[in-house]
Amino acid sequence: MSQRYLQADLAADALAHHKMAFLSGPRQVGKTTLGRALLTSPQNYFSWDNPQFRRLWITDPVGSLVDRGPGPVLLDEIHKDAQWKDRLKGLYDMRGADVPILVTGSARLDIFRRGGDSLMGRYLPYRLHPFSVGERPQSVLPDALEFGNTPAHAWADLLRLGGFPEPLLDGSEARAKRWSRLRAERLLTEDVRDLRNVRDLQVLRLLTDLLPERIGSLLSLNALREVLGISFATVRDWLAVLEELYHCFTIQPWDKRIARSIVAAPKLYLFDPLPIADLPARRENLMALHLLKACHYWTDLAHGEFELWFVRTRDGIEVDFLVSRDGKPWMLVECKSGDTAPAPALRRFAKELGTVHNIQVVDVDGYDRVYAEDGVRVLSYERFLAGLV
Repeated sequence: MSQRYLQADLAADALAHHKMAFLSGPRQVGKTTLGRALLTSPQNYFSWDNPQFRRLWITDPVGSLVDRGPGPVLLDEIHKDAQWKDRLKGLYDMRGADVPILVTGSARLDIFRRGGDSLMGRYLPYRLHPFSVGERPQSVLPDALEFGNTPAHAWADLLRLGGFPEPLLDGSEARAKRWSRLRAERLLTEDVRDLRNVRDLQVLRLLTDLLPERIGSLLSLNALREVLGISFATVRDWLAVLEELYHCFTIQPWDKRIARSIVAAPKLYLFDPLPIADLPARRENLMALHLLKACHYWTDLAHGEFELWFVRTRDGIEVDFLVSRDGKPWMLVECKSGDTAPAPALRRFAKELGTVHNIQVVDVDGYDRVYAEDGVRVLSYERFLAGLV
């Protein structure tokens, strides 16, 4: 596997400045593999799943690293220890100046990180995403975007196989679908069970089965409640659990400076697009993943606060995605199939919001045209995404 996009940044940012690096992300996205790649001494990998390390860690965190070699240490899955934050704080306070520490684990690590401030000022958080069209080891900065670069991974392959390392690099569509099914099953039976006390996993499984059909549409929790026969609060809480475990994510409507904008209903997307049968919906989902990855990367590396939204009025006038930068509209992205004329909604909101980038992506290989009078650039999915992270 080639070097992942965060590898050099982790070394130059957190580890070089004596901060712990916290790396979170979806199950099987490659967090441990990336962490191992940063080690200069292979014996510096310490996992909670190793009984010998576990016994040492809970009694003497500093002593548990006695056999380490030079360079960073990787602590994997230590969030399974109920007192991991306090023990990690003690280790950092005693040895953080001379031992670079990288902490990886399941998405649960990110949840517990947000749950308290006992480690405040001692770490920098990073979120690892699946592979994307433009992923490369070099940093991609928001002020130096160049659309049309050589893609690192083909758009067609990501659409067919998803971006998770194992199915994408294997190349088999049949095995990718099996991998996707087994991954979802493990998330429900292991990760959800470890995180929350969910009494009826069968109903939760039905909820996950319903989500692929709702990609790109306004999400109605009431509609899900009626289908599943459970309370509104239960649907809301279960969706929150699935988001915390990086199974799905939601984006909210942008309502500033938009007349008659909707203000409540979000849209939902999946981190694994393979369960989505409808091809246009899968394309939109994959675009959402690419844009969210860029937002997280630029935010985590201190290039600004980037967030992902969509724009929609109560009259149904809509642009699929809006990226904000430091609270201001920055980039509009509209997904189309073969329509290369700038969409009226994109032209309208580009003028109203004054966005720097106004992009319409089309399923036409190699297409790239600038409509200067509208401030809109229309280009193929692959050419646009090759310029992102």
